[in-house]
Formats: sequence, C-alpha cells, structure tokens
Amino acid sequence: MFKDTGGNDAASILLNLTDYRVIDATQEPAGRQVLIEPKATEAACPTCGVITTRIHARPVHRVKDLPTGGNDIKVLVRKRRMACQETACERRSFVQTTEQLPLRARITTRLSQKLVDEMSCELRAVSRVASAYQVSWPTVMARANMVGELVGNVDRMFIRRLGIDEHRFRKVRYARGRTGKVVRIEPWSIVFTDLDTGKILDIVDGRRCAAVKKWLKSRPRYWRQRVQYVAIDMSAEFRKAVRENLPKAKISVDHFHVIQRANLMITQVRRRRSHEVLQRRGRAADPAYKYRKLLTCNLENLSIRQVERLKLILEADPELGVIYGIKEHVRELLKTRDIHDFQSRWAVLEKSVKTTKMVEAKSLFRTLSAWRRELLVFVRTRLTNARSEAANLTAKNLKRIGRGYRNHGHYRVRILLYTAGLRPC
Repeated sequence: MFKDTGGNDAASILLNLTDYRVIDATQEPAGRQVLIEPKATEAACPTCGVITTRIHARPVHRVKDLPTGGNDIKVLVRKRRMACQETACERRSFVQTTEQLPLRARITTRLSQKLVDEMSCELRAVSRVASAYQVSWPTVMARANMVGELVGNVDRMFIRRLGIDEHRFRKVRYARGRTGKVVRIEPWSIVFTDLDTGKILDIVDGRRCAAVKKWLKSRPRYWRQRVQYVAIDMSAEFRKAVRENLPKAKISVDHFHVIQRANLMITQVRRRRSHEVLQRRGRAADPAYKYRKLLTCNLENLSIRQVERLKLILEADPELGVIYGIKEHVRELLKTRDIHDFQSRWAVLEKSVKTTKMVEAKSLFRTLSAWRRELLVFVRTRLTNARSEAANLTAKNLKRIGRGYRNHGHYRVRILLYTAGLRPC
C-alpha cells in the first residue's frame, strides 16, 4: 500500500502539478516514475450535482506531462471513481476530474498549453515539437487545431483596412480528369490581412474571384460595413469581388505592382529592339543587356558611375530613352500626395504616351487608366499592400520549415497561430 506523503511535501512542490500530490516516486530501468492522486477527496456528480466522498474504484492511468528535472518523467495518476449516492440519479459512478486532467485526458493541460506555445512562438516544424516533448504528431496538431478555431474567428474583430493577396500553397500538379485529359492544377491560397496590425485574418484555399466573394459573403453585415479601405495588387478579379461585396469600401492599388508593370514595359521594349537591330537576343557584350538592371532602378539611387552607364544605353537607342522617360513619369505620378498634383502628372504622362507610337507604352497607359480610381485612393491615403506581402513571406518560410503541406487546414492553422499575437516569447 502506498503511503500518503501529504499535500505540502517536497516531492509535490517539485512536481508542481495543480490539484495533485505525489504518492510515490521510483527510479525504473526505463526512467523515473511518479505516482500522483488528486488532493480533493470529494467531488460533485456531473449529472445531479450531489457531492459524494464514496470511492467506487481507484484505477491507475498513465498520462503525459512536461519534462521535470531536464528529463522526461513517467506520470501515473491514481484516479478516483466516485460512486453517486443519490438514489434518483441515473449515473452510478463517475471519474474525478481536475483542471490539469479533464475527462479522458491523456496529457496534462500545461503540456497542451506548452505545445501550443511552441507552435505559435516560432516557425517550427510540427514533428520537431512532437519529438521534443515525446508525443505524436497528431497530438500536437490536434491541440493547434483546437486553438486555431478560436483564433480564426474573424467576425469578432474590428477591421478598418483590409489587405488581400495570394500565394502558391503547393507545387503545380498534373492530374488526369474524368474525360482522360491531363489537367494542370495550381493550388493557390488567398490571404486576408488586417493592414493596421499586420495580423492574418484568414487563409482561403483558392485563387479566383469566387473564393474572395465566398469569404466576404460569409462575414456578417456589420463587419462588412466597418471596412473602409481595401488594398490589393492589380488583380481585376479581386477588385470585382470587393466592389460587389464591400460597396462602401474604397480600393487602393499597391504602387509596387504599378512600378513592376512599368519595368516590364521597359524589358519588353529592350528585347524587341534587340531583335530589330541585332536580329538576335541580347548578349553580355551588348551594353543594353549587360546593364539591363539599371533601366529598372530608381535614378536617384544610382551612383555617378551607374548614371554614366545608363546614359550610354539611352543615347545608343532613342526608343529606350523615350520608354525610360515614360517609366520615370509613372514614378513621379505615384509620388504625388494630392489630387491636383496627380492630375498634373497624369496629363504629362498622357501627353508623353500619345507622342510615342510604341505599343508597350500605350498598353501600360490603358492599364493605368483602368486603375485610375484606385490610384487616386492610393495617392490620398498612401495605403499599400506591404503587410499582406509580409504575411506571404511568413507563409513561405513556414512551408520551407515544414517541408511542404498537403492539408490546407493544417497549413491555415499554423499560420494563424504564428500571427495571432499568442507568442509568449
């Protein structure tokens, strides 16, 4: 028979398991082993609520707890199966539960909390967390999913500025459809971000307008009415979904993608001129190809030597000089901060495009004209999609550490936990 060592003994203090006291501790060949039991000698019936002290049985179960003393420890819990003494109650017996060990729990509450903290503290593979605490992968992921359901409740959050962006969830796959034709499958994910805090609100499996519409429609009406601004890249499908479901929200286009489109215009012209003049693609001996990166750089950031090289490229080909000037007009347009300056810069850009006959410049101007309203919102608010891009970087780092994810639900929970502000460290 085991000897009761009391509630304030040294062993119970060292184990520090709430509502439990140490009965016995032994050194086994497989490691240390400790036997504990609840301190309370009475419990209330979960059906009728009558308190009883009668013990029906004392089963001993093995549970998993945090490592103690630097090493893993085997914890045995001598539970009390209490007998209900209320004759009118249908339940004859029940197991005594505590805060650290709820009903049918096989691991302690503090270990569950530690597993969630490890998952949300840093970008770490689930298998590494499971190995560190000697538990299985499904055990760790189950705890993360339980917390993820609470974290992912977007309807309780006050969102004023919303960011929408996309990234690739998995590699491109090819599958044979029902008709026997091979279909290309691109698994994309859409990230919704709070631009005021940088917190990821949700991650939806999909890429097209339908996925954004479905997510926005599932939000309550009061939630959608609170959204004032939405920042997106130059995606017409995202813009359509936002206009249909958030009619009061103003859309701001990210200036980074506008500059990216202007740089693409320069690259297209450079390649075309290389084939027209040299009858081949660019080579390292060609200045326009060798220093092609200078054409896409900001002029004020170049050194004196780089500016001289750029002048040689632009003087050698007049069309490159003209298209580079149009790109600089686009940059000056995005630097404006009020509507009057924007209209002035827009008139200069429009005049420059009409003067030239290059198809690439006219195509860029048509794109900017289609996004003029969103550009005006950006000029007034300077609202960008930078926090959404940072969220995408977090997702990519998580995929690298986790060696890829096949289950989008697990992938979503991991990212929500990491960006939810639950990190204790």
